[in-house]
Amino acid sequence: SSGINAEYGGQPMMPSYQQAPPHQHMIPQQPVTPAPPVVAASNKSMNYCLYVGNLPETTCKSCLLYQLFAPYGAVANVKPMSNVKQDSNNDHWFAFVNMKMYQDAAQAIEALNGSTLNGRTLKVDFKTDKRKS
Repeated sequence: SSGINAEYGGQPMMPSYQQAPPHQHMIPQQPVTPAPPVVAASNKSMNYCLYVGNLPETTCKSCLLYQLFAPYGAVANVKPMSNVKQDSNNDHWFAFVNMKMYQDAAQAIEALNGSTLNGRTLKVDFKTDKRKS
């Protein structure tokens, strides 16, 4: 058979729809992601800066941060920092991680915020411009 039917005037058999056929599958609802944070004017590279708090004591925090965040996307740079608490001898370690893509940064926050690393619960979120006065 050549796909042409004499009953239809010798034209190829094509289904004709009075209206578009209904969709048989459901389109999954994507979770609503918040608008990307405003990139700081001083951040000329247009990366998305994440705050990472409550880091455990490790010998190489930069290595640890790259290992933690690289599975979620391109990491531009990491900056581990320490804040010595006056009431104890313990250093309070935290870091800033710059990621190149907003979606990657958002995925990293969703996956890592509240997770446990070496017995410490991590706090991961977009950096805010909080300054102590």
